[in-house]
Amino acid sequence: MLGRATVGLLFLLLVWGNLVAGLKAGLACPDWPLCHGQILPPFRWDIYMEFLHRVIAGVTSVALVALAFRRYKRYDGAARAVPVLALFLLLAEVGMGGAVVLLETPVRLTTVHFMTGVMVFLLAFYMMIFDGERERPVFSLRGPAAVFFCLAALIYTQSALGAYVRHLDAGLACPDFPTCLGRWFPPFLDGSVLASYSHRVVGGLIFFTVLTLYLFIRRDARQRRNRSLALSLLALVVFQVAVGAVVVLSGLYFLATAVHLAVALGMLSVLAHLWANAVRAEGATLSLPPL
Repeated sequence: MLGRATVGLLFLLLVWGNLVAGLKAGLACPDWPLCHGQILPPFRWDIYMEFLHRVIAGVTSVALVALAFRRYKRYDGAARAVPVLALFLLLAEVGMGGAVVLLETPVRLTTVHFMTGVMVFLLAFYMMIFDGERERPVFSLRGPAAVFFCLAALIYTQSALGAYVRHLDAGLACPDFPTCLGRWFPPFLDGSVLASYSHRVVGGLIFFTVLTLYLFIRRDARQRRNRSLALSLLALVVFQVAVGAVVVLSGLYFLATAVHLAVALGMLSVLAHLWANAVRAEGATLSLPPL
């Protein structure tokens, strides 16, 4: 229950942060950790969008600390690195959150801030799946598990690239879709166009990779239990392409960008389940003998 609640809170926190950025409300609270020098800031919609983001972050942090401590007690050996890393990244995330505000949302730092948040989400997802009692913590990068892990890494990289494009204000550097500046290959590749076009190219790579993976799983009898998950992943990727088109053609409408991130997190979640199924089949273990 705690694991699911923590993952749900992290999902909400990431999507809410996306909404704050889309509404240009990231500096509505120009100071940190207070907001306009107060614990309860003046009532204004943009201020409370950012303020509620901080409140959600506080509640999520408490849940993550509780989950990490519980898993640390139940895990043994090398598996304990997972909750320890989650707490370390949480501390880094809090520090970067303050720096992002005080430094007025620098592009690289805000991108790293987002990447760290997604990594914490994935670590919490691992601790949700492997509770240390009904399921011991396991790990493997062999066979299908390696394929699912690498695909998740590719989608994580794509999410980071999308965040960079967003904070660089390059989301409309290619203002049309599916072409870029009226061509399949843009006439020039300066900083913003290169970032935006690269995001589309990696998106295309992910689409064809997932399609190939689905066809492989559908034909392989040993992957029978993963067919529904693979179909869900393919459906999410197709939907993600459609949402990406809406994001561009709507001029970066804030709700569309939030859905875009939510779908990406859904894709990572499905891949986490696929990877966990493959690791269980391998019978690998992350629980080494205590030192």
